[in-house]
Amino acid sequence: MTSATISSEIDRERFAAVGRALADPKRLCVLETLAAGERSVSELSRDVGCQVPNMSQHLAVLRSAGLVATRRDGTTVYYRLADSRVLETYRLIQTLAR
Repeated sequence: MTSATISSEIDRERFAAVGRALADPKRLCVLETLAAGERSVSELSRDVGCQVPNMSQHLAVLRSAGLVATRRDGTTVYYRLADSRVLETYRLIQTLAR
């Protein structure tokens, strides 16, 4: 193994945080929903079938892991996938799990 392929402990912690963020069915549903476009917290709550406080917690985990990004318009916060590779990663997980 070369030094270019060895991850630091900090890197591995970050990778694990992404893995934990992806390890919840509701959060995966959020990612699927956001693949269709930006949504507010209330729209996501309605579309995913999750109460707003719980949705906010799920979104905080996804945001902390760098999987979603936000935009504020007045008092409304909109969420979107942070990168197109998030959806690619989820699709790869689906393929591996099948």
